[in-house]
Amino acid sequence: MITNDDGIYSPGLKILYNAVKPLGNPIIIAPETPKSSSGLGITLHKPLRIEEINVNGLRMWSTNGTPSDIIYLAQKVASKIDIAISGVNIGDNTSIQVILSSGTIGAAAQAALIGVPAIAFSAAVSTTGELEAASPFIEPLARTVINYVMRRGMPRGVDVLSINFPSTFSKSTVAKMAEAARFRYEQYLDERVDPRGGKYYWLYGEQRNPKPGTDVYVVNVEKNIAVTPLYLDLNANKCNTHDDLHDLIDAINTAIASWI
Repeated sequence: MITNDDGIYSPGLKILYNAVKPLGNPIIIAPETPKSSSGLGITLHKPLRIEEINVNGLRMWSTNGTPSDIIYLAQKVASKIDIAISGVNIGDNTSIQVILSSGTIGAAAQAALIGVPAIAFSAAVSTTGELEAASPFIEPLARTVINYVMRRGMPRGVDVLSINFPSTFSKSTVAKMAEAARFRYEQYLDERVDPRGGKYYWLYGEQRNPKPGTDVYVVNVEKNIAVTPLYLDLNANKCNTHDDLHDLIDAINTAIASWI
């Protein structure tokens, strides 16, 4: 199953369709409008609808839901999903800061939570034209990744594979294992005034200098391909032996005992 967060008209869907077509029976389900930065959000406050459509000769299903909703709507379209593929996103999804808000990775994470192997593909481009220009390079590389996972399964201990392509490719371009940087952007809030005198705010970010070896550095500085394995267990197991944590538990229990 192929999905994205850029919507039904994104060329990223066709790139992944062409990549996976020789490997099986691809099904495309995508949001009817862009749902960037929707993260793992699911829709609980309104009905979800799904409609079969044709976009530039490509048969797919369109929905008013989020990328994460699509993982569950897919059961109404296909009896079995062997692998979930998300992207190719316009814009790289590098750093934990971006990963946690990404709809592209959110869809892959939702699939992984229910046991479906999942891969998210993103490219450090800013327009559909740039993504289309990079498609001759991205398509065969995406097929290589998808074929590997379909034949051998997900790497041990990995829930989601996040693959980030650079904006340009050359003979020196290589793939590298890269951990996700913690931050990519320094966040700012710009206060403005509308024509009626009311205040409003615009959130934006300026990129930090990335640390060598991180996904941000590999993609945006080295212009290489970052392969970032993600594990969805958010439990801070390493903290279980920390004295501070035990002290916190004791403090809570003491507080309970004082008013029981």
